Amino acid sequence: MIKTILLLVLMTPWMVLQAAEWYRYINTEGVQVTTDTLPPEATTGDYDVVSETGRVLRSVKASTFESAELTEAEKDDDYLLSSFSSDEDIRGLKQRKVLLLVRDIEQLEGTVAALNGREEAVFKQASDIELGGKTVPSALTEQLAHIAQRKDELLQVLQTRRAERLTFEKRYDSYIERFQQLKVE
Repeated sequence: MIKTILLLVLMTPWMVLQAAEWYRYINTEGVQVTTDTLPPEATTGDYDVVSETGRVLRSVKASTFESAELTEAEKDDDYLLSSFSSDEDIRGLKQRKVLLLVRDIEQLEGTVAALNGREEAVFKQASDIELGGKTVPSALTEQLAHIAQRKDELLQVLQTRRAERLTFEKRYDSYIERFQQLKVE
């Protein structure tokens, strides 16, 4: 028991030092954003580096003169050099971002599959009523319409997420390639 407590006491400062850093900035719409990576467009403005609990670790002030004169490529280069220490950092970030999108895609696909099953069951129920010579209740037709609308919405989101995944993969691959070039220079 004493060894466990001693181990915790000794590890706590190390764990605090290893805590993830997050970036908090105001985006172009004026909304405060907290994220694990700072997008290139955010590096031109003021931002805070915060702990997982939201405590400000340090504030970074942008130089308006300097940021006004940088090209987009220079801003991207500055972002890469200030945010990553190796191409493995970029690969790790890419892997985490893509994994989140893959999970989101899988969840959306599961929801669409469940809606398909529900739609099939309601349609069968409506068909059985109609085959029995009765009028299908409006509640069932409304339910079918609602399911179809929800499916369409989810399919659009699913298509967007799949496109985002490809975009993220291409972006981070180009980041890796450019980072390697910058390190050689």
